Parts: sequence; C-alpha cells; structure tokens
Amino acid sequence: MSNPFASEHFARKWRGPMLRFALLHLQPREEAEDAVQDALAAMLTIDMDTLGQTDPRNYLFGILRNKVIDRLRQKYRPEIGYSEAFPDDLDNTLFNDGGHWVDGVAPSTWATPDDRLQTAQFFAVLDLCILKLPPKPARVFSMKELLECESEEICTVLNLSKSDYWQCMSRARKQIQLCLNQNWFERSPP
Repeated sequence: MSNPFASEHFARKWRGPMLRFALLHLQPREEAEDAVQDALAAMLTIDMDTLGQTDPRNYLFGILRNKVIDRLRQKYRPEIGYSEAFPDDLDNTLFNDGGHWVDGVAPSTWATPDDRLQTAQFFAVLDLCILKLPPKPARVFSMKELLECESEEICTVLNLSKSDYWQCMSRARKQIQLCLNQNWFERSPP
C-alpha cells in the first residue's frame, strides 16, 4: 500500500498549522521549521498497515509534539543517564508481585469510533480556541496542557515569574472556557 503521507498535497496541507504550533514553542523560526520537517519526514517512514484507522492529523501532531518537546528539553535540561532515568525497580512500580498491573497504571480502554470522532471534533474546536489567545498565554497554556511541561520548566523556558505564569494560565483557561462554551458545549446538534 502506498503511503498517502508521502504526497506533496498532504505536506502542503498540514505544514502551515504545524508551523504555527511549533512557533508557539520554538524560536528562532528555523528551529520550528526543522521540527516540522522532522515530523513530516517521520510520517514518510510509517507503515500504513500499522497505522490502521488512526486520524493522520492526530498522529502527525503527536509526532510534532514529541519533536518540540525533544528540542525544548535539549535546550533547557541537563542530560540524564540511563540509570537515573530508568531505575532497576521500574517493574515494581508497574506490576504487582503477581505480575498484574498496579492500580492506576494499566493502559486505558480504547475508544469506540464514535468516541474518537467526538474527541477529534472537540480537539479541533480547542485548537481554534487556543489560536484565538494572545501569544504569551497561548504559549504557556500549550506548554502546560498539550506538551505536559512542569510549571517550573515553563517559567525557565519563557523567563516568567511564578505569578506571571499563574496569571497567564488563569486568563488562558477563562478565555478557552468561554470559547468552548460558545463553540462546543452550547452548539446545536448537527
């Protein structure tokens, strides 16, 4: 099966939104463009049979998210050795003595196609709401909620005080809540 992600149309369609997302977090522009190119190149190596029915946009932005996080960590975190990152007792934190998953760490159940469609539609509206935010709160919110960075890391990367961080998060959450109420929760059913 040929790879539909290899088409020039696909790259042209998603490059702009991907670059906007990367520019929220990476400067200079060249670094953001490199992350986008790395994500697009990674899509070319995908075996279509293993991808299945996955939404290509979600998969593509997942790859980009990881590329952005990797670049931010390279910039702002010291290198961690394998023994520090993966202690020998890792299995004890995931599995109990009987070899079963410890409560709270087992993989979640898979969503039904209807759930996936609802989730994809919700995240499309959420993306639009984040894009409507001013740049600074958008960057802070995106790093915290989408890239899952810790508040201390965000303050360091963006050179923010704790109070400025919390103010940005508060404003972003309020504006996103209003946007979601208008465009998702209070919308009329199709």
